[in-house]
Amino acid sequence: MKTNDLCHVPFKYVMKRGEKISESISSTDRSDRVRRRNLWSQIIMNIIHGFGLSAFNVVLQPFIVNFTGSLFFTGIIISISSIMQFLPMPFIGKLADKYGLKNIWLFGPPIYAFGLIILIFTNNIPILIVGVLTYMLGAMVSSLNFQIFVSENSGENKKGIMYGLVFFAFFGGSIGGTSLVMLDLGFSYQFYFQVFIIILILEWLILVLIIRSPDAIIKHRELDLIKSVELKQKKATKLFQNPKIKVATIFFTLDVFVWGIALSIYNAGLTTYYHFTPAEIASIAVWFHISNMVSQIPAGRIADKIGEKKSLIISQIFGMVFFSMNILISVLWSQGITGFAFPGLIIGEIFFGIAVTTFIPSEQMTLTNLDDSRKAESYGIVAFIRGIGMMPTGAIGGFLAENVHYIAPFAVALVGLGFEIWFLAKYFKD
Repeated sequence: MKTNDLCHVPFKYVMKRGEKISESISSTDRSDRVRRRNLWSQIIMNIIHGFGLSAFNVVLQPFIVNFTGSLFFTGIIISISSIMQFLPMPFIGKLADKYGLKNIWLFGPPIYAFGLIILIFTNNIPILIVGVLTYMLGAMVSSLNFQIFVSENSGENKKGIMYGLVFFAFFGGSIGGTSLVMLDLGFSYQFYFQVFIIILILEWLILVLIIRSPDAIIKHRELDLIKSVELKQKKATKLFQNPKIKVATIFFTLDVFVWGIALSIYNAGLTTYYHFTPAEIASIAVWFHISNMVSQIPAGRIADKIGEKKSLIISQIFGMVFFSMNILISVLWSQGITGFAFPGLIIGEIFFGIAVTTFIPSEQMTLTNLDDSRKAESYGIVAFIRGIGMMPTGAIGGFLAENVHYIAPFAVALVGLGFEIWFLAKYFKD
């Protein structure tokens, strides 16, 4: 339309069109404000969550091994807990897509806290298993919705750096939680569970009072359009006809299997093989969190710049250094060279931290963008299959450590990472 032609357009129409443009700009501004507030709220949540979870993770395996008296049975309990890492995930994802991320996320912290309460009062192994299963269910409900919420509130070209910022906050908080255990103030295991419960209550209050779903500010007309597109896509395409989902499922399932064999009994192994106390384990683990915090934001930028594939390959190379270091330390320990164990394990934790930071942004960028119309459901389905891969790892790791050699799980993981690098190079695409 030329400028002169405006005289032939009713003034009322021009005004209405101007109002619509103004309304659209106003809606965009509100949307941006909501997203920024959500991301800052999630950063704060991750700081306090990292504090509680890191302290809890340091003492959990020693707590379980005190009940069982065996690495093998500890590994079995860890394997049983992994049921909750896969069984409910597609259902959680479907509910999140249907009823909204925030609405389902609200159930996560209370379930999590209830599981910890069961652990505090447990006096036998069956109740211990119920507690572990319950807190894992709450963790999965929280984690799935949290990660997708980060993706939904990030710019399309800034997802790596946003995940970097969120996890930078998490590992910053983790340093504090691990340091609390490291101080060795004589607290019982249950004390750290109680601290984590208080933190989960604070997280839930932030979620209720501050975080808003971005969908709340989308016009009904736009929502109807999205729903109609989703309906057509559901009829025309099944999730596993998507090659992106196939490759991601195979890789991330293989990855969790390889890492799970060594890590599922890692802290329990430090207790039984090297006879380290929880405070000594914490003083080693704190370097993992420091390494994570320092390298998290650069890793997010790198993922945005070089893509998920290269970032994941770099992650696996650092992981190989971590497993190699643990094998070397164990060999030296068996030869009576014990002085290198403590500094060597710290070096290993630093490389482990870098492996995690180069992995997380690429992992979440991939998993939260597998299917545009069913983000939560596709995430949940991959998590379901991934969880199946995790399930036997505790039992395998415990069996290998007790019946073959302590370094056997690390040797298996080292070979597995080599295979993962080959798979990424051949099949994975950004």
